[in-house]
Amino acid sequence: MKTTALMHTSPRQRRITWGFGLAVSIGMIGIGPLFASVWPGFDHSPWDINTMLFGLGVGLCTIAYIFGRIAVAAVTEGRRNAVAPPTRRAYLVAGGAFVLAALALTYALATTAS
Repeated sequence: MKTTALMHTSPRQRRITWGFGLAVSIGMIGIGPLFASVWPGFDHSPWDINTMLFGLGVGLCTIAYIFGRIAVAAVTEGRRNAVAPPTRRAYLVAGGAFVLAALALTYALATTAS
């Protein structure tokens, strides 16, 4: 089973506490921009800002998923049906979402300056 460096270096109780704490807190921050970008009641006129909010929300929610998965893997560690830590795919989704948010922000700043 492949694990991240955090899974090897941190004690089990610390992985559980910090994993769930960071998953909830980062998820609560990320859910706002994500829903603001897709909710029909918000103003969606600047599509580049809307795309930036979407990328930021997806990126933060994916980071929250990673921390939550690390915490669940620590809780079920040593059991017969243990949960595996996050795979590389979650990190790629988070990185892609943050790149999308950065590109949309760059485009928004470039078009408003001219």
